[in-house]
Amino acid sequence: MRDLKIKAEEIMSRVCEICGKGKMSGHNVSHSNRKSNRTYEVNLQKTTINVDGKEKTVKACTKCIKTAKKA
Repeated sequence: MRDLKIKAEEIMSRVCEICGKGKMSGHNVSHSNRKSNRTYEVNLQKTTINVDGKEKTVKACTKCIKTAKKA
């Protein structure tokens, strides 16, 4: 995982602040197998985490939240 020291320039919309996961692209596939472009958004949630003993609110993907609960 990435270092949790986050700069203000790095924070973008729809990007996980912990791992940096963002938008992905793919196809919608119809029943007749025609393909059209689409984008997949990452599942972000606002959550609080401990950074150096302080509570901080971050936008994190659900996979990072699940991993943080295990640690």
